[in-house]
Amino acid sequence: MMPSMGVPSLSWMLPSCLLLLSQVQREDSQKELPSAWISCPKGSMAYASYCYALISISSSVSPFFTKMACQKRPSGHLVSVLSGAEGSFISSLLKNNLKLLSDVWIGLHDPTEGSEPSAGGWEWSSTDVLNYVAWERSPATTSNPGYC
Repeated sequence: MMPSMGVPSLSWMLPSCLLLLSQVQREDSQKELPSAWISCPKGSMAYASYCYALISISSSVSPFFTKMACQKRPSGHLVSVLSGAEGSFISSLLKNNLKLLSDVWIGLHDPTEGSEPSAGGWEWSSTDVLNYVAWERSPATTSNPGYC
């Protein structure tokens, strides 16, 4: 069983990370036909057989250590956005849980630090294939740049 993880209040000073927690399923033995359902820790939300949690961490650490702190959370890893539907779910989760603008870490990174042409170095920290690429190319021109 996973430990309960509440979603604390966030402020503009707190960097956050969005975690994809391990899948938690069990069978309902009370029904004639068993069915699996998701049981997520308190403060997280289920989507497509997984639990998602927004975790805030101390603002006194560097971005590198912020990422490492998020990745060391029990049963989770930084989220990979693999489809438009998952992107919409994550966008909704962030809009409903961030009171003020805050940096949010996801699992997309460029280990080549820009040395690959045409952003060819970007990859998911989970090693999922990077096929979904509907990212805002020019965030400064959006009407609501806070949710890019």
